[in-house]
Amino acid sequence: MKRFATLTMMIFSISTYAMEMPQNHEDVSSIIDAYDKATLTEISNELVKMAAHEESIGEFDLATVHYKRALKIRESIGLKYHKSYASILYLSSNAHFQAGLICEATGLAKDASVEFSKHGLIKFQEKAMKDHEAYGRVCALVAQK
Repeated sequence: MKRFATLTMMIFSISTYAMEMPQNHEDVSSIIDAYDKATLTEISNELVKMAAHEESIGEFDLATVHYKRALKIRESIGLKYHKSYASILYLSSNAHFQAGLICEATGLAKDASVEFSKHGLIKFQEKAMKDHEAYGRVCALVAQK
């Protein structure tokens, strides 16, 4: 029971800290320098959970910020080539599209497709590539205006 309480407090602290980070997603260096890899992984996971919740309530702009932070943290701790990174890229592409950042979503979906392919996750690779193509068509239309 004590271990559960400690874990709960740690996750609450991480969530609170993640929400208080500066708006600039690039500015995660202060926490990267302050925590070990395991804690940074937990912070990244909490950011993804927060982003998913924000998407569920229509806060797509805020979700994109938290996905970017999660990706930046994962890059810094050597998880850029892990399949979870590909998943976050894909989730981020959807949030960017919903936020109206269509051309950026196009690139993220393509990156996710490439990363899924590297892990042999063909079903996900194909889905991400289909989104990349669909987003690309919308991006081209928006660019023409």
